Amino acid sequence: MRKKPNKKKDFAEQRILVIVSILLLVFLIFSASFFLVFFDRSFYNKEFEKYEQYDELGVQGVRNTVDYLIKYLTSENTKIEKAEGLSIFLPEERSHLEDVHRLISLVKFLAIGSVLIVALLIFRLSRLKGFKDNLRRVLIYSSISSLAIILIFFVLGLNFPAFFEGFHKLLFPQGNYTFPAHYLLIKLFPEAFFNDYAKKMFFHAIIISLMLLFLGSSSAFSFRNARRH
Repeated sequence: MRKKPNKKKDFAEQRILVIVSILLLVFLIFSASFFLVFFDRSFYNKEFEKYEQYDELGVQGVRNTVDYLIKYLTSENTKIEKAEGLSIFLPEERSHLEDVHRLISLVKFLAIGSVLIVALLIFRLSRLKGFKDNLRRVLIYSSISSLAIILIFFVLGLNFPAFFEGFHKLLFPQGNYTFPAHYLLIKLFPEAFFNDYAKKMFFHAIIISLMLLFLGSSSAFSFRNARRH
């Protein structure tokens, strides 16, 4: 005999799948926005012209150093001593860069894992009833949640120095993130640089969120039905 479908169980499963998908998609929106800026050479170029690093340190020297930094921070090499072109940094600067490397590696690992998990969750949802409605919920609520988080960060960022300090205390509790003004890391990446980085990152996050919101709330999901009529 065929077992009768358990509606309560199916509803509970759908709810869990939708909630987890939303949470992971929110994380993916911000991690994607972070890496879009991280690899944007034109952003660095504008910033270094704006804050005159090119004038003080030389155009080619700055560009080469940033290339070496990006290569190291996104590589699997965990020992900065083996990284090309980074011996110009002092030991305490290299110690902080190793912490940054570990953090970026973690974000990269979680982002890749999140993509795979979301794909599996969406596939599972597609096997259950109400897939179209559930997918719309995932897209709409993940975008709204992301926009709400951006709004919170915007309010906190109105006092950027305090926000910047709190952010570093949270991510680097060991406290090796403060350096004198004459250190190369500070010359290359002053606080104002990270303020601009955050603005650019949140701009990307807003665009991605609005795109997902449009997809979730538009008639895009009715195309298939329209073709059938």
